[in-house]
Amino acid sequence: MNPLSRNAIIGYLAATFVAGAVAGVFGARAFPATPAPRHPRPTGSMSERILKRWTTDLHLKPEQVVQIEPILKASETEVSGIHQETERRMKASFERMHQQVTPLLDQEQRRLLDELRKKMDRRKTDRSHGTNAPAAPAR
Repeated sequence: MNPLSRNAIIGYLAATFVAGAVAGVFGARAFPATPAPRHPRPTGSMSERILKRWTTDLHLKPEQVVQIEPILKASETEVSGIHQETERRMKASFERMHQQVTPLLDQEQRRLLDELRKKMDRRKTDRSHGTNAPAAPAR
């Protein structure tokens, strides 16, 4: 191998390494490992928020607001019932899944699964109470 081609290969390898490092830095910035914090939910019921937005965006007249408000409240009640039923069904499905998986695990794996379940329960409780876990430090 002559010196020129050897130096060219070393240069190409160095350039490839630098390009990979630069791409990694930009990729890490574009896709951070920790998710962005959620914005707080708006206050008020769903029907109140929709009515407020529609009143402004659709330029509703007062008599229209009076007619639309009970429709929105009824829909809110229906959606809430659907949400509760879905939540109940999902919980039952996950419970069945855990009952089927647990016998397949050894003692240590069962302990780890139990810890994961407790961690998920705490996260759900924190979300329902509007608290957020502390964010991971920025890198």
